Amino acid sequence: MNKADLGKIFWLLYTLGFTIALPTFLYYTTGSADEPPQESATVAFFYLGLGILSWLIAIGMYSRFFIKLVFTDKYRLEKTAREGTTIVAKIVRKVKRGAIRDAVTLDLRLAFRNLAGTEVEVPYELNDGRPFEKRYEVGNTIAMSVSFNGRDITFVPKTLQVSRNKGIVLFYSLIFLILLMAAIVYPVFSYAQESEGAGWRFLRLSHPWISVPLINIGIVLFLRVLLGFISKASGDTAQPLRMVMYGLKTTGIIQNYEQTGMYINEQPQVQFEIEYTDHQGVMHATVYKKIVSLLDVHKLDKGPKEIMFLPDEPENIVFYEELTL
Repeated sequence: MNKADLGKIFWLLYTLGFTIALPTFLYYTTGSADEPPQESATVAFFYLGLGILSWLIAIGMYSRFFIKLVFTDKYRLEKTAREGTTIVAKIVRKVKRGAIRDAVTLDLRLAFRNLAGTEVEVPYELNDGRPFEKRYEVGNTIAMSVSFNGRDITFVPKTLQVSRNKGIVLFYSLIFLILLMAAIVYPVFSYAQESEGAGWRFLRLSHPWISVPLINIGIVLFLRVLLGFISKASGDTAQPLRMVMYGLKTTGIIQNYEQTGMYINEQPQVQFEIEYTDHQGVMHATVYKKIVSLLDVHKLDKGPKEIMFLPDEPENIVFYEELTL
């Protein structure tokens, strides 16, 4: 288990401490558990239904994540390597980042002709399990494989070998079992300890069996919205691989630029007004927003700038120098 995996586990446990352990601790130590059962059976059954629905949603969300982690991703990557369209890329830069057991983590820069006929260069990270063979030296070529599933694109080396991290799989399997026990066993235990012959009237919104799944569902939804907002504010394309594979390169003209007043990590967002002519001779005017380092704000200027755009979405552009997977 490498440092990245240990880091993910630490932050997951740290988050679960606040979303599971803390609400449970507060419920049983602040006297909420000793409050008398509520009088309304209708309200009690509403909370019972809310708890069941919340746990079904929480377990469903986790199951989707777990299945994707253990089964779907491995199958998709292996199928792409085996059956995908071959693209031969040239390695124009190589930087060694570190080592994981016998494998070396490499930051490569690959140059190739994309599926729209545009010459592009993009960064690519991979783990080399046989560094002694020197397969990924600058100037060498590497056979990549690309596959398409609707608007989703997968891009991997032809020689890709995927193995599951048994420690990570075991850890997430354990969490899944704990979730099932919490959803099924915990309400039975609470009923025996707290019902006092009044049925489900002991349930209330602050009860951990109801509050814990609601808190976690809310946090997941909030993080998705927040990350989407940050990605959009940073100028990231919604589908970077689609831009890499289908984008066309041209020279745009920055007509104007200004700060929007928004800051991410104290770095300003800048809005660029850009005009460019596509390969059909049609003029387009679009607005492109991205986060710019404070150290680079003084370097901004009007004038020509190489950009990538999608022919079927001409308003969707990215600066060529920031093209990434």
